[in-house]
Amino acid sequence: MSVKRLLIIFTGGTIAGNVAENAVSQSVKSDPEDFMTILGNSVEIVKKNWNVDIQPIVKELFNVDSSNMLPENWSTLAGEIEKSYDDYDAFIVLHGTNTMGYTCAALSFALENINKPVVVTGAQVPLGYLGSDATTNLVNALRLAVWGYHSIKGVMACFGSKIISGVRVKKGTDFDYDPFKSFITGSLGQIGRFMRIDQVAMEKHNSYLSKVKPLAIQSRALSVKKNFDTSGIVSLSEFPGMSPEVLQSIADVNNTKGFIFRAFGAGDASAYLFESFKYLKEKQIPIVVTSQAPNGIASFQVNETGKYLKDHDLAIPAFDMSIESMTTKLAWLLAQNFNYEQIKIKMLEDLHGEINIEHELM
Repeated sequence: MSVKRLLIIFTGGTIAGNVAENAVSQSVKSDPEDFMTILGNSVEIVKKNWNVDIQPIVKELFNVDSSNMLPENWSTLAGEIEKSYDDYDAFIVLHGTNTMGYTCAALSFALENINKPVVVTGAQVPLGYLGSDATTNLVNALRLAVWGYHSIKGVMACFGSKIISGVRVKKGTDFDYDPFKSFITGSLGQIGRFMRIDQVAMEKHNSYLSKVKPLAIQSRALSVKKNFDTSGIVSLSEFPGMSPEVLQSIADVNNTKGFIFRAFGAGDASAYLFESFKYLKEKQIPIVVTSQAPNGIASFQVNETGKYLKDHDLAIPAFDMSIESMTTKLAWLLAQNFNYEQIKIKMLEDLHGEINIEHELM
């Protein structure tokens, strides 16, 4: 019988009861031991049916509403996985839903060549409330973490019925039990009564983990870059009639190091803003341009204004990166002190499946 040592890292969020009180539900706060209790039967079922002896440990790393999650929390989380790497075979992170996509992306970039699964999950309804999905999601995360029929490694979310690559986690609703989807690309698999892994997608997901260095068997070989500089990033949405001075004034007074800019169409910023884009280029401040369309791809290859940005090298097209991935990726690159030209190259490099660059043929 194989043995799987499992570290469940508790960070707070809805699953722990960090929700507003209301008239129809009592306030129920959970602690790490509550999650150990609900795992008991599932551990025995896995042991009986899969011949796997699971040895779970729950550790409270911090307890915050995920809306209050900070880059320092991402660094602490990555550091805990690094510190515990040799002692466990898999990791589950219990996390709030509001910023789960950001944390999943951050961990994906930080743990470059991890050779073990890091499964992030949470709940729409807290443990102890009527209709809670906490037990189902935790048990499904456990099933995925110790799954022996496919090679499961790297960072992914397991929530509702979806298994999603860490760089593609997108929250779409605050109501459904299945609130997350894989942004633009397909998911890694589905989980319900049975688990269905998309083998091609999972193999591609795994292949990124050995791009930089060989897969880490032990912690001494684990490549961890866990710092993120969000303090100098400004994120804006364009609207018709937006003042051209906005970008310049922000860049001048706030020690701005980079912009995330949601333009129109396929990354088609208004021509009225071109002088501001030129100003940012002169100041060597990278600006990543995405689309306001929910599933849009910012390619700079469809309309004249986007093509102008491309032809004059004024911005970085986000293509199909999610806002969560492009923001954490930019923060990660800034923390490593990459210069302007290096950031332009690295943002377009597909590190973990976060970006697909397609050239339009017309």
